[in-house]
Amino acid sequence: MANAGQALGISFSGKNIYYAVNENSADANVARIGRIELNFSVFEAIISKDTELCSHLTKVIDRLRQKYDLQSIRLLTYPQLECWTTVPKLVYDDPSEREDHLAFFIHGMARRDIETFWYEMSNHDFRFLTIRDRSVMKQFNDFVPGFSDTEFCSDFEVGLQWVQHAGARGSFMSISCNPHTITVSSYLLGKLRAATCLRFKQIDDLPYLWKQSERHMKWMKGYHEEIMLFGSQTARVIEMLRPFWDGSADISVMDNLYSMKVSADEKTYSFPLEEAFPAIMMATKG
Repeated sequence: MANAGQALGISFSGKNIYYAVNENSADANVARIGRIELNFSVFEAIISKDTELCSHLTKVIDRLRQKYDLQSIRLLTYPQLECWTTVPKLVYDDPSEREDHLAFFIHGMARRDIETFWYEMSNHDFRFLTIRDRSVMKQFNDFVPGFSDTEFCSDFEVGLQWVQHAGARGSFMSISCNPHTITVSSYLLGKLRAATCLRFKQIDDLPYLWKQSERHMKWMKGYHEEIMLFGSQTARVIEMLRPFWDGSADISVMDNLYSMKVSADEKTYSFPLEEAFPAIMMATKG
């Protein structure tokens, strides 16, 4: 019989799959945290729709399902494959206005070919919108055929889960540091304030991209009590961007179980834990 109280959290980065399995007894207890190294880029396999590579990803994830006898999975998507925007609540509340806005953002795609997800924001006059391409999401769905309870989460939802998990109610910024992208999101009073994704070919371009972006998104240089970082490129992102951040903000790297507010029997790992933080938050997601 499957362990109904357990869930598998999955995130991808480069050629790696990170996973975490939460304990049945309490969300803060993690039964297993791991990394599976591949010889190909997961992102490239998805966008190229490579049948052989995607089939291999399905088999790897299904082996985890069988090994830990799981039915629930929370899998993190790629920000490059989504569209994020902020919409006035007045538009959100009016179905015709809402659809007109969607038509503008999807650039001629058929409405039936997209999925939309709406999030409350700290400013009650706005709603945050995520748009996903159904054809892309089919690729993700094909990875998890054996699970009865499946949820796909956007990169900024790691911060939202941290709010729920840690009870964070102040002002903090979350930065997910990955190869060729960073997701920057801001939270206030337990709700999403804003989010954006910066894309780059060379990480050395980040200072320029950050400076350019904060001209248009003032919240990026606003006050934050804490700046929380995680992901495979965390050290480089801190090195390159720290001069742009509020000097009074606490810099927190999610590189240990204590900082993550979780417990696990394993105390040492063969990879930096900050790389697995998104998967751990997905596993503890209620």
